[in-house]
Amino acid sequence: MYKVFVSSRNRPLYLWACLDSLHRLTRSAAAITLIDSASDDMQVREVVRGFERRGLFREIVWLPANEIGAVIREIASRLTQEDELFGFIEADTVILPGAFDCWLAHMTGLMHDDPGLAMLGSLVDPGDFVDPVQALRLEPGRPPHDVGDMIYYGDPGRQDHRPDTPEQLVFSPHNPSGRLLVLRREAILQAGHASDSDLHDNLRALGYRTGISTRVRHRHLSLLNIFDYPRYDMTARHEYMRGATYRGQAEARGFSREAQSWTREPDIHLLTPQGRIEPERDGPWHRFSLAEAGGPAWLMSRRGFALGTADQRPLGIAIDRLLVDGEDMLRSTALAAGWYAPEEGWRWTAGRAELPPAREVALRLTGVVDYEA
Repeated sequence: MYKVFVSSRNRPLYLWACLDSLHRLTRSAAAITLIDSASDDMQVREVVRGFERRGLFREIVWLPANEIGAVIREIASRLTQEDELFGFIEADTVILPGAFDCWLAHMTGLMHDDPGLAMLGSLVDPGDFVDPVQALRLEPGRPPHDVGDMIYYGDPGRQDHRPDTPEQLVFSPHNPSGRLLVLRREAILQAGHASDSDLHDNLRALGYRTGISTRVRHRHLSLLNIFDYPRYDMTARHEYMRGATYRGQAEARGFSREAQSWTREPDIHLLTPQGRIEPERDGPWHRFSLAEAGGPAWLMSRRGFALGTADQRPLGIAIDRLLVDGEDMLRSTALAAGWYAPEEGWRWTAGRAELPPAREVALRLTGVVDYEA
């Protein structure tokens, strides 16, 4: 039996539609826990009571405050070693019928078939994206940026990505949306619970893959806020979700410039199956000698954040030269897991970056951030 967690706050219309689809389309054994983040719309409890009478829930949790860290802790406390996979749904999500008996059975089956797949989401139905011109007509007094934010104008789902072939069951045009997910517990423990984009980046840095099911589709009802809940506070929503980012979690632990729990020392070293290798230091250069070139090696450092900037990524170190057996590979496509895309003359790691087989590695450090000590 799989555990499925539903995260909810207010908007009872959307909650009812979400729970109805979950009740109708979950046909395999599932233990469903609803976690409500201090809803103050009393209709929410009426909706929940109706589905409690239907027998949908294993458990209902009423949190005293609207804080995403509490949701994460409630989920983590209920997962055990027996829970290889688990599901997560936000209560503005409606699962759509498809060519499967059960959405949960289909998605967990795909993940059992591919042990390297750590996070699997579903396709959004693009029919709910509101036309920007229509949205501006509905809200003529609001700044265009705010209207665009409300209708998720920048959502990658607006691109209406398609798989390479009709037979393709999983594809990865961008990170899976956090609205409907099946997750691999062991991988999440390594990466750390986080928002969908942060988790996507960290899982890939650890060598896992993420993807989107082409068969399971969902409606994202928040796309319709402008009709049903026009006073919905997107600023508060963004602040809430910021608490799910790795940076937001670190800041909540007191990781800030006012705190004393940070350092600028990145602790650079290599990690191989034979153990840890320390560098020879020469100013900004760090040089490593490996006994053999056949095994895997990872460039390791602390992970931190560029405080005082808009960059939310967990960062390791910035490098402007990377010599692997004498060849500069900083911009090579052979660098994948744990490497961010090249920027203007440098490239950031995510703290654990895979290297090609080599006997000699040299890097020139050009930037660090604040790290938790």
